[in-house]
Amino acid sequence: MAFIPVTIPGGTLPMTGELFKPSSTAPLGLVVIAYGTEGRKDPWTDMMRGYAEELAKSGVFALLPDYFARTATPHGGAAAGQIAEKHDDWAAALVDTVAFARTLPGVDASRIGMLGFSLGGYLCLRARAAAKPKALVEYFAPMFEGIGAPGSVPHAQIHHGTADQFPTQFANATKIEGILKLEGTDVTLFTYKDATHGFAGQDAANTGAAALSKTRTVKFFGASL
Repeated sequence: MAFIPVTIPGGTLPMTGELFKPSSTAPLGLVVIAYGTEGRKDPWTDMMRGYAEELAKSGVFALLPDYFARTATPHGGAAAGQIAEKHDDWAAALVDTVAFARTLPGVDASRIGMLGFSLGGYLCLRARAAAKPKALVEYFAPMFEGIGAPGSVPHAQIHHGTADQFPTQFANATKIEGILKLEGTDVTLFTYKDATHGFAGQDAANTGAAALSKTRTVKFFGASL
C-alpha cells in the first residue's frame, strides 16, 4: 500500500511524515507510529510500515513522523547518545504530529492513537499528557527519566519480552503498567516468554511474539478508535 508524503508543522526544522490512508471516506481514527533509536533503518522501517498498512486495511489512518528531523539527528543509531539531551524535543515533535493529525481530512479528531517502539514507546508515554490520545500502545520501552507528566489515556497496551536487555529490561513494563493504572488507564500488559528486545530473533519465541503482538495491536486500535 502506498503512502502519502506529508509535512508536519511545528518547530524550527521541517519534519516530514508518511501517511497511510484507508479506503473508507467516513471519519476515521488515526494512529501515530513512532520509531525507535535507530530511526528509519531496515528492518525496522519495513516493520513499522507493515503495521501502518495493516491499520489502514482495518479502517484506521496511520502516520509515521520523522521526529528525528526536529533535532537534525541522523538515522542509524546516532540518537542513542542524544536521548538525555533531546528526548523532550522529540516528545514535542510527537505532540505536534498528533495536533497535525487531528486536522487531516477524513480523520475524527477525537479518535487518535499512539504506537511507539522502544525509544518511540518511551516518547509516546512522555507525550501522552499533552497529546491526549484515546489509545496508546508501547513496545519494550525504557524508563530513562520517567514517563513524563500524568496523562488521562483511556486505553493502553504494553508488549514486552521477558528476556529483554538493559536498559529496556522487562522490569520497565511492570513499572509503566503500574503508573498507567494509577492514572485510571485501562491497560493490558502482554508478556512474551523468552522474547528479546525488538522481538528481532529468528527463534520461535521472537517470531511468535512479533506475529501475535501485531495482531493484538491492530485489533486493539480497531476496537479502541
